[in-house]
Amino acid sequence: MKDALARAARGAPVAAISRRRKVIAAFVAGVSDLAQMVFFPVFVEGAASPFEIALDVATAVAILLIVGFKWRLAIALALELIPGVDLFPSWTAVVLSLPRSLRLRA
Repeated sequence: MKDALARAARGAPVAAISRRRKVIAAFVAGVSDLAQMVFFPVFVEGAASPFEIALDVATAVAILLIVGFKWRLAIALALELIPGVDLFPSWTAVVLSLPRSLRLRA
């Protein structure tokens, strides 16, 4: 947050998203991560499971459409394809780590 404020103060562009977009993306990420945990036997194989790949690609595309391209999304997609690591809620963690735009209310 301090880095984003410092960059904004210098006039540098801040790649931030609105609160509304972040909430929508967090909901999509949460549903995806919850589905992977609830249906664990179907997704246990990681990248070898066609269901895992389909869910991860759908999640990545949905979040990409909501927040735009962020390198963190590419890293999360790569992590989701590793067996065992995909059980960590990485989509939710990545979305929650995205900076939110700072709008000061008068």
